[in-house]
Amino acid sequence: MKVKKPVLLLPAIGLIFAGLILIISPATAIFLFRSVSTVFGIVLMLLFAVVGIWEISLSRTIATSQIGEWPGIVKALVIALIMRMVAIFMTDDLVQNLNLVAGGLEVLALVLVFVYKPSFMPSKEEVAAALKRFSSVTVKAGAQCPKCKSVVESEWTLCPDCGTRLPKYCAKCNTKVNEGETACCKCGTKIEVAASLVLMVETLKKTAELDAAPETRSARFARLGDGLLKVGQLDEAVEAFRTAIHYTQFDRKRTNFMVKMARVMANKGSIAEADQLLDAALKLDPEDISGAQKVMAELHKAPATEICPA
Repeated sequence: MKVKKPVLLLPAIGLIFAGLILIISPATAIFLFRSVSTVFGIVLMLLFAVVGIWEISLSRTIATSQIGEWPGIVKALVIALIMRMVAIFMTDDLVQNLNLVAGGLEVLALVLVFVYKPSFMPSKEEVAAALKRFSSVTVKAGAQCPKCKSVVESEWTLCPDCGTRLPKYCAKCNTKVNEGETACCKCGTKIEVAASLVLMVETLKKTAELDAAPETRSARFARLGDGLLKVGQLDEAVEAFRTAIHYTQFDRKRTNFMVKMARVMANKGSIAEADQLLDAALKLDPEDISGAQKVMAELHKAPATEICPA
């Protein structure tokens, strides 16, 4: 456990004591002081137990000055203080005195948490890094693929389910970003592939090359193909699906991969090659479970073209 502010160890240890006293207070009120009825006391025991355990769990959070937890700590301490006043009212003698001491420790913890509030907040460097990550999102897209309605993310280039090229809009000025553009034609914002997607694809590549059973390797290369589609690497995606076909012995899987390859080839403008793949898929799967005929009909529709405004 890494302690950033040693002074916060005192309230952290104190809250362990305070939480334990809070947990035992209802039981003493029922059986020792008889200040509450048994039924009401059982309800209080459950409630005090939850708050007491919550208070004890705060000790580590405060001691380690966990970033972003400041609002939750303050909320928990305020609730604990309210419950403490109830415990003081219900108890007497030693238990009441222990609750008074515990209440004092909670007040001390609350004061120190306010004094050292910056310790629970991210540093300027962390904030700057976060803002930089957010600002790196240069394009945005809808939450659904316009064709198959699958859920998609803003950084994806093609839908991994149906291969449809996803419409892109500049995150700064909302102008449509056309295929192949490296910058928004209106405001000049640079269009870049998200670093997280690049890392994902690199990981999938390394995983796909690991030695495994043929069907496992087939599944890995299929996932790699989906990942490559998301970042718009069409040629690499085709090769990944081709390798997935090579490793599988099931015709149904082969036809599914062929249909995906056909969609990619169509997105590249190679309609003839896409038709060849779909014809081969129909020969392997006469029942057309993979939907090759439907895809063939879709691919021959003239795509709408949009020109970026001057």
